[in-house]
Amino acid sequence: MRLLLFLLSLFYACNTYAMTSYADLVDEVMPSVVNISTQKDIIEQNETADNMMINPNLTGRESLGSGFFIRTEGYILTNLHVIEGAKKITVITNNDKQYDAKIIGKDKPSDLAVLKIEDKDVKFNAVKFGDANDARIGDIILAFGNPYGLGLSVSQGIISAKSRNIGIGEQQYIQTDAAINQGNSGGPLFNLEGEVIGVNSAIFKDIGANGVGFSLPSNIANWISNQLINTGHVKRGWIGMKVAIGIDKYTDKSGFVVTEIDENSHAFSEGIRVGDIITFYNDTPAVDLNDFIQFTETMEPGQALRLKTLSYGQETRNVIRVQEMPAEALKDITNKALIESKAYAQQQLGDDVFYISEFKIAVKEANPRGLLVVKLEKKSPLYGKGIEEGDIILEADRADVYSVDNLLDNIRNAIVDDYRPISLLVQGANNPFYVTVELEAEND
Repeated sequence: MRLLLFLLSLFYACNTYAMTSYADLVDEVMPSVVNISTQKDIIEQNETADNMMINPNLTGRESLGSGFFIRTEGYILTNLHVIEGAKKITVITNNDKQYDAKIIGKDKPSDLAVLKIEDKDVKFNAVKFGDANDARIGDIILAFGNPYGLGLSVSQGIISAKSRNIGIGEQQYIQTDAAINQGNSGGPLFNLEGEVIGVNSAIFKDIGANGVGFSLPSNIANWISNQLINTGHVKRGWIGMKVAIGIDKYTDKSGFVVTEIDENSHAFSEGIRVGDIITFYNDTPAVDLNDFIQFTETMEPGQALRLKTLSYGQETRNVIRVQEMPAEALKDITNKALIESKAYAQQQLGDDVFYISEFKIAVKEANPRGLLVVKLEKKSPLYGKGIEEGDIILEADRADVYSVDNLLDNIRNAIVDDYRPISLLVQGANNPFYVTVELEAEND
């Protein structure tokens, strides 16, 4: 028994010791990482050379970033903002050799670009992509890059969170506490198996913020880079609607509620409407919204998407032929209204602000539709339901809200109907969502 305990303790000690150094792993993957230097036209005082990182006031014409080989033939993946507007791109490998590189393809929604070095005599060290979906919060990772132009560097940290929306389109990011700084853009995020699970793309830019970096997951990066190499552009699947987590009020079943739909989409022609609940897609339960968005975007145009939906409590089955995403698919007029109206939340209440006593909120009519919440009392039935000042109420019981009178009519109808709950569609800072509001009878 003592011998067994001794052997177990020795095994634990050896494994603990092995984790005290990442030198072997760094030696293995470092040759795949490159520094990128670009020459640009004169940068204005308010422009950023590495515009997703710390924002220095630059007046020069040189920008620095990072990248990594994804194929041995010299293909390199980096962030688009690293090379955007470049007149000349120079790649420096870890053995200090310099190469001119050309742009193979660019993808603005993901902020990715693929470069290529033309040298048939050299086989470059290409990375192996891992599955970011398998990565777990708390996993140890290594971030590589060229911080502040100092040269190739590595920092260690953990995955702090997953599926972070940081305001760059619909993309979801991995959050890490590994040191990521200006110049790290485009560098790889490795797991301890030596696989790339992310592309370092952004940091939290508030003054004093540390240890909050973001990487685009490898699954998306790999899919996009392959398309850029093969065709020079990215084809995304498009189903013509936006969805959010919701519950069907007739059956209490959860799923993805349709919050917007394009009338030119196949989904609309198949009869799907705003307020319907998607419960299954291609036999997968509608639980993880991010997985659904990634799944549909990476479908080939023409493929069939099978849906189970609930419409007013009635289950239907739909088959949608995925279309190619238009250049400006589903312009989010609610986000436009939010941007135009957000400032009102910080202003004093004026003549055009109305108080709704049943909800105990003050609202202002937004453009082109909806009511902007400018004041939310703690005793409001909306308080604690995720609604914040600056959000916009878009619908009440599936009816569009365009004015205060419009919303008051819905409230009166609910009161007459024995104070039944009201379902509201709300545009939040990041996504639209549904909430159910319980009305209370006034005390005599």
